[in-house]
Amino acid sequence: MHYKVFLICTGLGHIMRGYESFTEQAFRVLSQQPSLDITLFKGGGKLGEKEIPLWNFPRNTRIACRLAKYTKSSAYLIEQISFFFSLLPYIQRERPDVIYFSDNDIGNLLAHWRRVTNQNYKLLFCNAGPLRPEAPIFANCDHIQQVAPIHFQNALNAGIPAHKQSLVTAGSDIPSKLQILPSDEREILRNKLGLPEKKTLILSVGNISRSHKRMNYLIQEVASLPEPRPYLLLVGQQDGNSPEIIKLGNSLLGSENFHARTVLSHEVADYYKVADIFVLASLSEGLARVFLESMSHGLPCLVHDYSVTRFTFGNEGYFGDFTKSGSLAELICKVVAEEGDKSKYYQRHRFIYEHFSWERLCPSYVEMIHQVAKN
Repeated sequence: MHYKVFLICTGLGHIMRGYESFTEQAFRVLSQQPSLDITLFKGGGKLGEKEIPLWNFPRNTRIACRLAKYTKSSAYLIEQISFFFSLLPYIQRERPDVIYFSDNDIGNLLAHWRRVTNQNYKLLFCNAGPLRPEAPIFANCDHIQQVAPIHFQNALNAGIPAHKQSLVTAGSDIPSKLQILPSDEREILRNKLGLPEKKTLILSVGNISRSHKRMNYLIQEVASLPEPRPYLLLVGQQDGNSPEIIKLGNSLLGSENFHARTVLSHEVADYYKVADIFVLASLSEGLARVFLESMSHGLPCLVHDYSVTRFTFGNEGYFGDFTKSGSLAELICKVVAEEGDKSKYYQRHRFIYEHFSWERLCPSYVEMIHQVAKN
């Protein structure tokens, strides 16, 4: 059978989070499968073969923020609604078999439109956030992709039947072999990136804020270390809360030991190549793509100890209780003491490649989409 699939992501083209990078990679990989006719609909960027940017009010624009204020909603919802109306003519004309998405608001809109128009496209929701099973999208969609066992089990416990779910974890671009930069090339790249060449470099990639990613905790833990401290680099999207994080970093660490910047998605790999340690201080994640990216470069990854990180890293991560002061600082000291053992880099890379690479997971994605289309 040959199935027509719409892969949609409203943020792709003007923002880059895990949803966007996942969608971009999934389109590239799945569009090569002969049984799937996939069209990517995105919120911005260039028109390409089977890639269609749709008109919308992006969440980070003034008009979206104003509309959100007037309607007492969110700029994110305004983006979803405007994108939805641009998508409708394509649905009416092309009649997809499956619409695959990660943003739940547009999924609810598509479910409502299907009820009103009696169309028969299937809705496949990737629960990467994750959302709790009580969310309306669980009832509105036909099938849920769960990216970690705990999310699958939570849904089962809430009464979502197993046949309505697939445990298919997040695919990621991971090379089959790890290439570690020689020390001289590493120093050259660090210099090019404006980073210190000799210091231990701690990298964190994520939204630069104190809320979910808890960058303030990370800064405070690094600041508690004795001199000479590692250099801390934050890479990620910035918002209205970012200036206070940057101010805190400069205050506690000094500009000679701290920097925060936003870079293009394809540039992030260079930062993984020159880092010594990766940290994500959040206390919960659906399954953060930065986990996979950092491990694909063999980096020691320091994370809060909970079910998703145990699933992601197995025995290859460094786990702490990041609700406690001093827990992360203790892990950093442990990793710095082990620095130089490159055999662990290859071990970490092999683990993540076998469990999360597109090469290993692509057949499961194709099978899941087929299952959804046929049911």
